[in-house]
Amino acid sequence: MAHMQKALPDLDPKFVRPVVVSRGAGARGDTRDMVVKLQIDGQLTCEGDRFVRFEARVQEPSSPALRDGFFRVQQAAAVHKLRWTPAHAASELQAMTAEAADYLRGSIEREDYSVAGKVERHAGEAGDVGLIWTRNDRTFILVEYQ
Repeated sequence: MAHMQKALPDLDPKFVRPVVVSRGAGARGDTRDMVVKLQIDGQLTCEGDRFVRFEARVQEPSSPALRDGFFRVQQAAAVHKLRWTPAHAASELQAMTAEAADYLRGSIEREDYSVAGKVERHAGEAGDVGLIWTRNDRTFILVEYQ
């Protein structure tokens, strides 16, 4: 949480506890919703001080400013969790974004039952990162290595 606040001061990220109504056992760890100045939905899950999962999503269509903010959120998360340099994170995320767009385009052309573009990378013991694009939203997922 502190890293995201330091890396993205212009977006002013805040992490708040969501109100959850459910039956049975809850989700793994402590989950916080990320609230920023743009329409980016984020969720961080930790077990104590240990990172478990981070997910961020934007709805489509989106503005250039929203896409830029979303990219910067992804980059900040990858730099912190995967220990990538900012340049490496930007390069990997740009490549993944291009692949997800291509896979989504192909899925639309094939008229797949579930239309989506999915891309993932294993980043060693640091974790796994993935993008899932649909016609309606773009999702970034970062998880601990299992």
